[in-house]
Amino acid sequence: MNIWIVEANSGCTLLYKAFMELLIDEDLVSGLLTALNQLTQVEFKGKGIESIDMGGLRWVYVEDKDTGLLFIASATKDVQPEMLRARLNVIKQSFYSEFQNDGKKFKFNGNVEMFKPFKETIDEYYGNWLAAESVTTIAEFFDILGAFQQLFFDILAIVQHKLPELQQERIQRRIEKMFVNYRENDYVKQNAELSKISFSRESGINIITINPSNCDMYVVEKQLINLMKRIVATIKEEIGLIESVKYFVEEGIFDYLMSNITLLKQLNLDRFLLQLFLQE
Repeated sequence: MNIWIVEANSGCTLLYKAFMELLIDEDLVSGLLTALNQLTQVEFKGKGIESIDMGGLRWVYVEDKDTGLLFIASATKDVQPEMLRARLNVIKQSFYSEFQNDGKKFKFNGNVEMFKPFKETIDEYYGNWLAAESVTTIAEFFDILGAFQQLFFDILAIVQHKLPELQQERIQRRIEKMFVNYRENDYVKQNAELSKISFSRESGINIITINPSNCDMYVVEKQLINLMKRIVATIKEEIGLIESVKYFVEEGIFDYLMSNITLLKQLNLDRFLLQLFLQE
């Protein structure tokens, strides 16, 4: 698996981490990958590449139009694109958590040297993923974390960027209170991995530091499901079901669900998530 983080407009490589040897220069590859994505967007009217098989490898794209960044992973063709995309989403959220400025949206200032330490973070994730590949339940758990992290990110983006200030404040206060109560729970206090599920207005909800080797994965999944239910219910109560669904569509939540429906079915999350976002 190789990973690029690229500035989409310029093709500038912010970060490249290789776990496979490529026989050509990584900067040339990033330029080609960026150009292919731009060409696809022109031809398909804004729809970029999601995955492509090329040069004997499988390539998966995760694009963030708000920041102008492309997160790209390559792997052998036996690796499912859904798996690569879930891992890229984990890396993306971790990258923003580390490099956002005072809670503001990430903005590239031209200095690529500052991103080099993030390679150690990728190394840590990759080591966990390698260990998980021989244990199906752990591998699935990483996919679950990736899916929930992406959805938490999208939900809070609606609250922070689309709602009027008064509604935004009410919802964020309720989520803050929810997490205060969550941390006060005796079971959570006694479980270090559950305690890693956190919320702040600046960085949102963070679950990507959970170590599945140190916890009951079933319990963690149930906690994530419960938190997701309560946060979505809070939004629906504050702005109504119709407005909520409209914002879920605008933020791309349903696009994400349908693009990853095969993976979500494997994780037994497809029906729960579709009902959660569509029904009262």
